Amino acid sequence: MQTDIYYRDITKTENLEAYLLERVEGAIEEFFKYDSDAHLTVRVETDRHRSQTRKPSYTCEIILKPSRMKTVIKVRKSDENFKSCVAKSVAALKAIMSKRSSRKSQHHRRDPMIQNYENYADASLEQEQESVA
Repeated sequence: MQTDIYYRDITKTENLEAYLLERVEGAIEEFFKYDSDAHLTVRVETDRHRSQTRKPSYTCEIILKPSRMKTVIKVRKSDENFKSCVAKSVAALKAIMSKRSSRKSQHHRRDPMIQNYENYADASLEQEQESVA
């Protein structure tokens, strides 16, 4: 998976980059384990700078372009705390990915063979009861 991180009005450090990679890639690696062509873009920026009377505001935007789907997944969250901003973005991305997961969509589907077997078992039980009577 190709990952790009863009910083705007934030000083880039190794720790910050490692934190972002760990959080974002860790959240989606189970969904894109076999998709090596997926493209992940993370944009981190400061909306409002710190002053004497106000706190800074951070925005984290995650754009995911899977190779097997035509849709682009985009999540954008803002908060006054940088870590909670990233956590909110990752949580929203996880929620979207779990809704679109093929495993989850297949979970509630009933197996038609089981349904046929149940009908067959009911029919054979009725035949046994008729032959006894």
